[in-house]
Amino acid sequence: MLSPSGRARHFMTESWPRPPARAEWDRHPGRPRIGAVALCGALALWSSSRSAAAADCAVSSYYPTAREVDPAIAEGDALVAKGRWADARAVYMWVLARSEESPDALYGLGRVDAWGGCRALAEKEFRQVLKGHPTNADVRAAYVDLLMWAHRIPEAESVLADGLALGPKEPGLLARAARFEFWRGNAAEAARLADEAEAVAPTDEELQDMRARMFLGEARLATHIDHYPPGYQDLFTVSATGLQHVGRFEISGGAEVLERFGGDVNAITDAQYPLSVAYHPAMGFTVGAEGTFGAPAHAIPRLALKTWALAPITGPVDATLGYWFWHYDSGEIVHIFAPEVGIDLPAEVRLDLRGYVSVVTLPAAGGQPGQTQVAGAAGAQVTWSVTPRLDVGGIYTYGAEVDQGQTLYQLQKVKAHVATGFADILLDRRFGLRPVVAVWRQSPDVGDVTWIVSAELGAYTRW
Repeated sequence: MLSPSGRARHFMTESWPRPPARAEWDRHPGRPRIGAVALCGALALWSSSRSAAAADCAVSSYYPTAREVDPAIAEGDALVAKGRWADARAVYMWVLARSEESPDALYGLGRVDAWGGCRALAEKEFRQVLKGHPTNADVRAAYVDLLMWAHRIPEAESVLADGLALGPKEPGLLARAARFEFWRGNAAEAARLADEAEAVAPTDEELQDMRARMFLGEARLATHIDHYPPGYQDLFTVSATGLQHVGRFEISGGAEVLERFGGDVNAITDAQYPLSVAYHPAMGFTVGAEGTFGAPAHAIPRLALKTWALAPITGPVDATLGYWFWHYDSGEIVHIFAPEVGIDLPAEVRLDLRGYVSVVTLPAAGGQPGQTQVAGAAGAQVTWSVTPRLDVGGIYTYGAEVDQGQTLYQLQKVKAHVATGFADILLDRRFGLRPVVAVWRQSPDVGDVTWIVSAELGAYTRW
């Protein structure tokens, strides 16, 4: 017997995890990553609409144990590393009371003010240092980060350009220039700048991690299996795909072979060949189109088309709108509309909320009238970047898909719950793995509940 959904799943096909968000590196630039400060800074800087009342600008009554300026600054830096921002502010202000133009104290104070959401104070402190020390690359890099957190991108680019004009080989500034280019979709220029930064600071682990996520091309081989209950056919898939960045374009293509076997019936083999092009017209924006031709196409679309657009909305929020068109040899036509909202949360977590509306039309045939059914589904994906080289996540989707019944001339709705877990493991700069597991619960309007277990292992190499 064929699997319960003899045709390709209408919305469930698109509920499989995308490559994690960190594939586009970090949407929030320059987050502090020193001990507890990493988490605290991310929490404080998540929302661009935080009010001054909510900002952490407190100064404690802490009195430094050091009696000289330089040891006191070192003491303040140690307090920052422990997450004791109010105490660190007290130390830096003690130094400034004795040396009001101390660039190190102003820099330290500006960092904790920025991480605490006191952006106006931080900007004043950074500008004060740069006024007297325009070549101070650390302060300039922190100022660029502050402007990016505030989504003042043109100003950030201007401050960065001024810094590179004064110090073209400063690794921190080169790294930020690389990020800007990567967000624009210019992967080649981003990689070149990251290579320059890494050449100047070859032992900097953050630079190494950043460069590892900036690639020009990727080749991926994956195997996938859907295991159905006894009496139904299982589905085994092997796919090979390649992606290449060319300017602001991403071009990808590949081939996939699908075989249904078991169930006391003859095996069925299908194959499909996707080709897609994506373009980044501006920072944060992406538009794309994909065409897939199936041959043979017994239980998959003969022709599948897809188009999508992604755009930033405000702060950490972006939105994607997708449309799919599938055409089967039987004449069945599927339209899918898929809106999505993505939110970058604190602590390197991303949340994607998705909806699907599918419209399925079956033409008149064999004396049977044509039919049209509409179904909907919704889901959420959470991705956590545990480290710059490890992403883990989960997806839950619930809704209905429309499929042909066993008579082939009748459309029926199949309700489904899908729970998915996945990981993206970058083993080194050139090689990584993407394992995925999922459990499906399908309940048709007529018939028994079906449980399906899916597993996939993908391996990729990059250049």
